[in-house]
Amino acid sequence: MRQTLIIGYGNLDRGDDGAAFHVVNRLRERLGHRPLPEDDSGLEKLEADTAVFVPQLTPELAVDAAPYHRLVLVDAHVTAEVRPVVYLRLHPEYQPPVVSHVLSPAMFLWLVQAVSGRTCTAFLVSLRGHCFALQRGLSPETSVWVDPAADRVLKLIHAAAVAGM
Repeated sequence: MRQTLIIGYGNLDRGDDGAAFHVVNRLRERLGHRPLPEDDSGLEKLEADTAVFVPQLTPELAVDAAPYHRLVLVDAHVTAEVRPVVYLRLHPEYQPPVVSHVLSPAMFLWLVQAVSGRTCTAFLVSLRGHCFALQRGLSPETSVWVDPAADRVLKLIHAAAVAGM
């Protein structure tokens, strides 16, 4: 069984919605993998302890995630949450998708566990987005939180490994 899969998701053409792509590449560098070019998800060569980037969480992606013991999902948010980097433990929850192939993090985890037949540890790390205009690149307010978000992901992975999760 593979250990940890980090899945960043968002839209690179919508400013801060692509924040997870930048976090994924920081993590790939720290984990000893090459950074992803913008046109490569990283799914073609899945390894133990790796990070990928996709436009959204889909049912098909649950099959790729099923062999992993731990999952970390990385995204951008625009909620009333004031913290620039939010992290929480995910729990599986069956929530039928509003749109046919778009899943919430809790529903995605539920589907991963249904496909694999076992439970896994999962976390969500989310960066506060400030600009979602039709543009490439992050706003200055969000870009300063890429490294702290990557640090948080690594701490969560380490803590879960030490705890035997």
